[in-house]
Amino acid sequence: MLDTKLKNRHKLAVVLIVVTVIAATLITMSGYPRWYREEENMAQQAGRSAETSQTFLEQFIEASYFLYNTERKGADSERMKEWLEVYVPDEKYEFDGFYPYLDYQVKDEDGKIIAKSAVESGGVLSENHMDNYAIGMVVAYDENGTPSVTIKKSDYREEQTTVLREILNHFEENHAEWNSESYEEYYGDSEVTTEDFSLETPKNRTYLFAMTEENVQTYLSEWCYIGVGAPNLMNYTIMVIMAVIAVLAMLYPSFSSLHTGNEKIFQTPFEVVAIVFCSVVAVVFDQCGWMLQRKEGYADLLDFVIWALVFAVVYWAAVCVRQIYSLGIRRYVKERTLILHCWKYMKKAWKFFVEKVKKWIRKIYDSLMHIDFSQKSNQAILKIVLCNFIILAAICVLWVFGIMALIVYSVILFFILRKFYNDLQEKYAVLLKVTGELAKGNLDVEITEDLGVFAPFKTEIEKIQSGFKKAVEEEVKSQRMKTELITNVSHDLKTPLTAIITYVNLLKEEKDPERQKEYIDVLDRKSMRLKVLIEDLFEVSKASSRNVTLNLTDIDIVNLFKQVKLEMEDKILAEDLEFKCNYSPEKIMVRLDSQKTYRIFENLLGNIAKYALPHTRVYVEICREGEEAVVRMKNISAEELNFDPEEITERFVRGDAARNTEGSGLGLAIVKSFVELQKGTFKIETEADLFKAEIRWK
Repeated sequence: MLDTKLKNRHKLAVVLIVVTVIAATLITMSGYPRWYREEENMAQQAGRSAETSQTFLEQFIEASYFLYNTERKGADSERMKEWLEVYVPDEKYEFDGFYPYLDYQVKDEDGKIIAKSAVESGGVLSENHMDNYAIGMVVAYDENGTPSVTIKKSDYREEQTTVLREILNHFEENHAEWNSESYEEYYGDSEVTTEDFSLETPKNRTYLFAMTEENVQTYLSEWCYIGVGAPNLMNYTIMVIMAVIAVLAMLYPSFSSLHTGNEKIFQTPFEVVAIVFCSVVAVVFDQCGWMLQRKEGYADLLDFVIWALVFAVVYWAAVCVRQIYSLGIRRYVKERTLILHCWKYMKKAWKFFVEKVKKWIRKIYDSLMHIDFSQKSNQAILKIVLCNFIILAAICVLWVFGIMALIVYSVILFFILRKFYNDLQEKYAVLLKVTGELAKGNLDVEITEDLGVFAPFKTEIEKIQSGFKKAVEEEVKSQRMKTELITNVSHDLKTPLTAIITYVNLLKEEKDPERQKEYIDVLDRKSMRLKVLIEDLFEVSKASSRNVTLNLTDIDIVNLFKQVKLEMEDKILAEDLEFKCNYSPEKIMVRLDSQKTYRIFENLLGNIAKYALPHTRVYVEICREGEEAVVRMKNISAEELNFDPEEITERFVRGDAARNTEGSGLGLAIVKSFVELQKGTFKIETEADLFKAEIRWK
């Protein structure tokens, strides 16, 4: 009996709740006609305000200016359009948006139509036929550019005429600012000036402008952002009804006889309640205007269902939140919130997130510490700016809490920069220590530490060490060769000089004419030998000091080589050498000094005659490779080639270390000097007993 009574009372509570929701729904729907009329009045008022606004009407005047200036330039109309886009981009952009909705005709002083819109939306356009248009006007300019405006068709003719006249009075002042810069400054065209490309006032032109109702509404909604939401009275009424339902939702469970408020449905977690309630309320207030317009102020079953659902959600949310009062805050939080149940998982997720963030920060820090400053500076700066942008963008999303996040970010940034600075100091100290060791002459010092952003310096220091070592080796080599030079010069000059002195003494004592003649021959040879040594030494000294005058002419190096070879034929035949020559079929003309080039070929052939293995072949090739003339010579050496090819071109260095052959030891040194003086390259290579010499001239 008691259970039946409780069930009946609970049914009564359900009926009471349903009645409350339905009553609120019916009250809301009953206000539709009145709210719709209010919205229509608001829309009409907004439309009137938009159509009589300076922003809208100014477009017609700007259109006349743009049409006139693009028309008057003729062949330069495209360049004029470019000028407009560069110097008045905002006005040009607005005109491009206005132009598709505009019907127009342009007439000259004789009334002849010189331009018109491609399509006339309202039919044939003329001054006396504008009935199919919502707005139509005539803007006329006389020969002095003085404008006048006449509204032919409009619901707001007087207001629009007043605004248009005010626009025309000030438009000349406004457009004068557009001409402050010239076309020349942008395009670099010295022949085109501001006078050629500036926005001029129309003269002797009449413009007929018209727009249909559809085009007016479309343009205003898209470009002037004219829109009307739900009436304020509707919004306020709905808010009051929701508040009343919320109060009733708090009161009904207070009556214990109704046995309501503890049902399963009212035990929904707070987070779910908040999300559902906020979503429903936001959607409803956003779509109130659509609901009124849907049936032009009349409500139907769909409206009933929507509002019943909305008010049911309000009642449900209020009862769910009421349990804070009945359970107490501590118990409510424990039993009716998801956050507490998910706290353990949230802690784990937070730790995981923090670890990932720390790892990410360490990665960013490491990348900043190892920025390669040899890259373009823009790349390095871009990395830093992007990282900072991402962080600040995330902070901005937090809105008000972003201030606290910004403080935390600033503190973190301070510690990161301090650590970054300390690391830089440590790495800088390592660099100072290494450079100090280098200054003391320790070329074997090594850098084992990670230098971070200074890592490129490690490579450069290693290059410096390598360069210093190479310089030291070159200096040692130079000192050694200087010593050898002195020894060789002394030896080569002393030998013929000693022989001359000896034979002079013998000649003084010799009485036999035959023996005297023999001694004189020896003296002649030795003196000539001494002369050649001194002349060669003088030549190579002048070449090394660049104190040589070149008489440059265009010479055929093939013919010159043939001439030298012919003159040295006796020496070549004496060694029984067979020359295999491969000459270019065409002339190879090079701008050279013929005397110095003759000496180059003479020394090379003389070197071959002295050191080539008798009864062998000598290969000579003279050809053109690209833009270079190339001379190659190859022969088999009679002696083992155990010398450094780079040293053989130094002074007084011979291939035979025992110095058993006649010669100055300066032959190849002279060749190298004379080739380089004439901006060529001379290279010697050896391969087993094969001796190869190559000359290249451009």
